[in-house]
Amino acid sequence: MFIAGMTTVKAQNADEIIQKHIDAIGGTSNWDKIKSMKRVGSMSMQGMEIGFTQTVVNDKGMRTDISAMGQNGYVILTPKEGWMYMPFQPGMDKVTPMPAEQIKAAQSQLNVKADQLLDKSAITKAEYVGKDTVNNIGCLKVKITDKDGNEQTAFFDASTYYIVHSERKVKVQDEEQEVAINFSNFQKQPEGIVIPMTVTSPMGQGDINFKSVEINKTIDDSIFKPGAEDKK
Repeated sequence: MFIAGMTTVKAQNADEIIQKHIDAIGGTSNWDKIKSMKRVGSMSMQGMEIGFTQTVVNDKGMRTDISAMGQNGYVILTPKEGWMYMPFQPGMDKVTPMPAEQIKAAQSQLNVKADQLLDKSAITKAEYVGKDTVNNIGCLKVKITDKDGNEQTAFFDASTYYIVHSERKVKVQDEEQEVAINFSNFQKQPEGIVIPMTVTSPMGQGDINFKSVEINKTIDDSIFKPGAEDKK
């Protein structure tokens, strides 16, 4: 009984849960070596197969390319600018600059370590808030506040310590909305890191299934400017 009780207390320590997660996905030493990542995959929406490519170069830019209905669109984010171009969506057939507030809020995505909680110095508060189940997986829930005051609740698989679900609040057109994302199909890469190959689309339009990953390949910085589709 004493040993069981000690195990329960240990499992409910938020800092230890986060550290076990960091160790499980490869540790900070391996992740610090990753400077760029390109993932290629697709998602199904209303019976259509939509091509999806995400490219991130640390502190330089993130580009998401989407192919649908024979047309190509993209979302580009850099430290100071951002653009959207979605010709297959009404009213988005021209390159549109992102609002400054949206650019600022998304800056954490300009790093391959985004959403992995690898930078513990960015966490100002972590609180264990109980257990839950996500897709039949027993999870440990930790509420996390970062240095910018943003809050999220991370659901860690109690057996692997991978993050399988995340809930956070974001501002969309001056309105605060809750965004929930699921992560699954975790695969260890030759570089020693573990990444989810299936991610729920933040737009709520189904799962994105990544089929290939390229790590630390040379990326032409020009892809982080509108009109560079042929160089992606």
